Parts: sequence; C-alpha cells; structure tokens
Amino acid sequence: MPKKSELEMYLDEQKIDRKIELYILHFWKANQYRFPEVSAIARDILCILISIVASESDFSNSGRILDQYRSALKHDIVEALVCVKDWLYGDKGAIFLNFYL
Repeated sequence: MPKKSELEMYLDEQKIDRKIELYILHFWKANQYRFPEVSAIARDILCILISIVASESDFSNSGRILDQYRSALKHDIVEALVCVKDWLYGDKGAIFLNFYL
C-alpha cells in the first residue's frame, strides 16, 4: 500500500464540529508541524488581502484593461492583472496577521 501524502492525511482527519468556534489561523499555527506543506499553502491563501473596492467601480476601468492590444488575453490573465493592480495600488490600510502566523 503506497504511503499517503500529507494532503491525503489531512483530508482523512476527523471533521471538526461546525458548532464550535474555530479560528482558522490558530488552527494552522497549531498544526503547522503535523501538516507543514498544507499549512504553508493555507497561510499563503489566508494572508491574501480582501479587496474592499466595489466590483462595479473596480471594473469601470475595463476600457483601459481590455483594448485592441489586450483583447486577445485570456480571462484568467485579465483577472490576474486586475488583482495585481488592486494589490499594488489598493487600500494601504493592510491588516497584519503576524500575531496569528
């Protein structure tokens, strides 16, 4: 029988009762040695800042994003460009999660 991957071991864990209060960053900090790779992925995903810009106003720039030169870009590339622009020029009031990591 082949050895299970770290992800398979994590997915085989007993499910946590949804009725209890769970702080996801505390969970991954407590389990970082049991699941080092999965916890690193979770930290990478959970540390992404949430955009507070309304989607309508954000996409009002669409004329500048998709012009005659960029109209051949795939949807996922355009989405990535919009995200990078938001990360670079978005709200500077970042939330620091160092306490939890």
